[in-house]
Amino acid sequence: MKAVSRCLLFLFASVMFACRDTPSDPEQSPAPPPVVKAVYVLNEGNFGDATGARLSLYDVDRDTVYINVYESANNGAHLGSVGDDLKIVNGRVYMLMSGSENLNVIGLDSNVVLQAASFPGATPHDLLIDSTRNRAYVTRLYSSSIFVLHLTSLSVVDSVTVGANPQGMVLNGNNLFVCNSGYGSSRTVSVVDVLADTVKRTLTLADGPTNAALAPDGKLWVVCTGNAFGTPATTGKVFIINTTTFAVEDSITFSENLWGTIAMGIDGYAYVLGISSGSFYGGPMHRISLATRNVALGFVAGTFYGIAVDAVSGDVYLTDVKNFSANGEVLIHTKEGVLKKRFNVQRGPSVMAFKR
Repeated sequence: MKAVSRCLLFLFASVMFACRDTPSDPEQSPAPPPVVKAVYVLNEGNFGDATGARLSLYDVDRDTVYINVYESANNGAHLGSVGDDLKIVNGRVYMLMSGSENLNVIGLDSNVVLQAASFPGATPHDLLIDSTRNRAYVTRLYSSSIFVLHLTSLSVVDSVTVGANPQGMVLNGNNLFVCNSGYGSSRTVSVVDVLADTVKRTLTLADGPTNAALAPDGKLWVVCTGNAFGTPATTGKVFIINTTTFAVEDSITFSENLWGTIAMGIDGYAYVLGISSGSFYGGPMHRISLATRNVALGFVAGTFYGIAVDAVSGDVYLTDVKNFSANGEVLIHTKEGVLKKRFNVQRGPSVMAFKR
């Protein structure tokens, strides 16, 4: 499950998951033709559905959506359960599943599986690829640690102990910043020296550090969800960190909890998601000026689960999982916040990546 605000879900999981019907497979679409511009969407699927994770593809030039992309290209084989992370690097698409605890790699042009790895008992959650050093890093959600993988073989070469429930990671130079969410109860970010695979510094911020992103000026923006069930309860914060001195240079406090996702725009803004009243699956999109730190609350209204920015157009892509009660959709907004396109995908759209 993608966002740390699932700390809310843990209290309701037995009810919510028990009420969901396991859907039959969506109607199979033909395998996509070669595409020039595309948006890959990793759909989590229902929690507990052993084959529920799905890959959808939006062909930008043809304005066409293809579903079950992995199954179509691989003789009906399934990705696994609970698709949590997706990266495109050097002509390969990497897809990480926390439920079935596996990583699948397909060719960007063929969608045919090239590699696969399994991590039994690890509950892998977030993936970061360092192709320069031929390494990949995987957070182990319930083990307070990260795996270091050899990128060519996908074998585990090291493990580094970090904080509780590690999720999002950012690499800057030789420093890997790991957000230790604690599902709202942790307050730390571990700074891992990737040359030694050891923690060199631990930063203490606020409740629920979940994800981070680098701004164009090299500063690290860290989203903390807050803890609605803490004593006292706390709300969300965003911290701006100097990646050289590791000092907190600024922070932004919200009056509500945050969902734990962040994306950098191309025009001087950062985007984070809040939590809608009565929802356990995200909230409206807020926009923050990188220069002034001013916040436009509810810049795009809705209940959104995932967010990504097209680094070419600046368009903002938002996913709506519709409470996992039906197949979800992706909504594309201009950087001015105007809705320009929406398209249906599959159950639980979570993470997106772009082919350009």
